Amino acid sequence: MNKRQMPIIVRNNYMLWIALTFLCAYGAMMVFSATSYQCAMSKDYNYDSFALVKRQAMFMAAGFIAILALRFVDYRLLKHFAVLFYLSGIVSILLLKTPLGVSANGATRWVNIPGIGQFQVSEWVKICVIIFLAYLIDRNRNHLNSPKLAFYLWIAGGIPTVMLFFISRDLSSSAVVLGICFIMSFISTKTEKLHIAVFLAAVIVVVLYVWSIWSNMPTAEELNEMSFRVGRIAAWLDPERYAASQGHQTLQGLYAIGRGGVFGKGLGGSIQKLGQIPEVENDMIFSVICEELGIIGALVLIYLFGYLIYQIARVMVSAPDLFGGMLSLGVFAHLTLQAIFNICVNLAILPNTGIPLPFISYGGTAVFCLLAGEMAIVFSIEHRIGEEPRRRRFR
Repeated sequence: MNKRQMPIIVRNNYMLWIALTFLCAYGAMMVFSATSYQCAMSKDYNYDSFALVKRQAMFMAAGFIAILALRFVDYRLLKHFAVLFYLSGIVSILLLKTPLGVSANGATRWVNIPGIGQFQVSEWVKICVIIFLAYLIDRNRNHLNSPKLAFYLWIAGGIPTVMLFFISRDLSSSAVVLGICFIMSFISTKTEKLHIAVFLAAVIVVVLYVWSIWSNMPTAEELNEMSFRVGRIAAWLDPERYAASQGHQTLQGLYAIGRGGVFGKGLGGSIQKLGQIPEVENDMIFSVICEELGIIGALVLIYLFGYLIYQIARVMVSAPDLFGGMLSLGVFAHLTLQAIFNICVNLAILPNTGIPLPFISYGGTAVFCLLAGEMAIVFSIEHRIGEEPRRRRFR
């Protein structure tokens, strides 16, 4: 095969590395900016302003090392262990009900593994669901026209979604897992009308639920007695009314974005991060980016995300087989949904869900699972594009 006939992704595979490296470097820079003051002033971090960013960098380095090693492992081996991966995801959710579960902010999202530390279960579940759904689609490749396959995929994705929602109380991760399942089934099966009907029905239900809260807004005292999720939606609809409680984080994030303007206050110049915005290094880090780097810095970040997702899409359409294409599609759907959700939460377009920004927010489990899990699979698929030129590629 000459250069002109070779798939273009093979000749430009380094762009995937560059996009991922720049995005992780951006994340490490902003984690340091968002946490340096609180670390320098806290005895818990030995007054070390680099404490959290060093932890984040350690997990990032481990993730990149895993990519370098796992990209040479054939991703097709995952077919033989897809069921085990799926069951391990279910078991990990059940561990949240044991004494190993760790609760914070009304949700139980972590498992404390002795000798290792806290592990965020939802990040592992997302990988397991992507692998299992890709396996089911590849196994039923001759039945892609059947609505039954779509229902099977929805059931496979719906089980961990429901478990995360009721056991972990993690609405954001539940929505992401359900979104991954819906996108993979929509793209792989030829049942567009069924998917559109289900999507419209879900939108109507959500709108009616939000309208029911809007038409009977509780007082600040009543809000404290309601469920946490109802409070999040009410605070999103009218954050100023609940500025002293659940609307505080949303308002402070908007203040930070407004202060940044076009060019921002400069790296490290955020005022809102100094104790005003809760969870500033996690789900609200985009607000700090806007305050310090302005609209320009936010657009650069969005461009980096878009370019990485574009490169993953190129791997998807050039994958040697359907299984590889579906794995890439799952990673594509996950990163796209989670980035959109996080940015929309920071802009108060969506209620606060506590969802982190991929590769940017602080969190060792999240960034390691993304790199050593999902991105390693993408690089393994990319590494095999062109090795079998006669194999029918996924389209």
